[in-house]
Amino acid sequence: MAKIVFTVLIFLISIGSMLSQNVGQPGNDSIVNYTDIQGNKQGKWIKKYEKDKIAYIGYFKNNKLVGNYKRWYYSGALKADINYNKDGSVGYAKLFWDDGKLMAKGKYVNQNIKDSIWEYYATDGILMLKESYKNGVLDGNTSAYFRNGQRSKLAPYSNGKLNGVYKEYWEETGITRLEIYYKDGVRYGAINVYYENGKPYLQGNYFCDLPHGKWTVFFKDGKIEKELEYYHGKLKNEDKYNEAFKQQMKKWEQMKGKIPEPSDEDFFSPKQKSQQPNNEY
Repeated sequence: MAKIVFTVLIFLISIGSMLSQNVGQPGNDSIVNYTDIQGNKQGKWIKKYEKDKIAYIGYFKNNKLVGNYKRWYYSGALKADINYNKDGSVGYAKLFWDDGKLMAKGKYVNQNIKDSIWEYYATDGILMLKESYKNGVLDGNTSAYFRNGQRSKLAPYSNGKLNGVYKEYWEETGITRLEIYYKDGVRYGAINVYYENGKPYLQGNYFCDLPHGKWTVFFKDGKIEKELEYYHGKLKNEDKYNEAFKQQMKKWEQMKGKIPEPSDEDFFSPKQKSQQPNNEY
């Protein structure tokens, strides 16, 4: 009897050893949706919205995605295709619109943190936005584009904050339309606005994110239209401040150089109305 028990124990140990060696290896499909005694996902995982509707297929090693990971929309169209390295520390991603066209591509570190250059595309394939990341934080130039391929905005980031000269451009000519200097995310220094012919429309200054000092507005022929004097955001000569310029100033205050980006949140935890149930990887 003791010999039989010993033989069974040896058999179970050998099975456990085989599982530990094979589970978590991309291409090993013999075991699906396996969780080890530590609660970590291992090996091939298939999650479904419902019967015959796959949400994702991926391979895990110690709860981290490794190898190829694919996620689908509820409709069945491919949503994400990411190739991870052996330890899951780096992944190269392609994200898709629900019609199958490329939405974005770039690099992930630590599973789902953006790094290096990311590009975003419209549904017709036109490049919309290009960003530079460092471990999930904007670092480097962010560029937005018009549909004709001309750059529309250039935003220099350092450690997640605007630093340097933020620019906007006229669509047809590519000539600079707006320049504002930023320091650690705050407007601090010169602002220049230009007509489409390149001649100045406005010249002014910011101090600690507030208009400060002399602001000059020009006619298209280069002649001075008005001169305004600010002191820490307060206009000193309001008699020269017309409604049109007031609205333009309000627009600049609201803008502050921010470029919105498409979200890739749902590529890892989709929340579509039609999805049932809400499966997370």
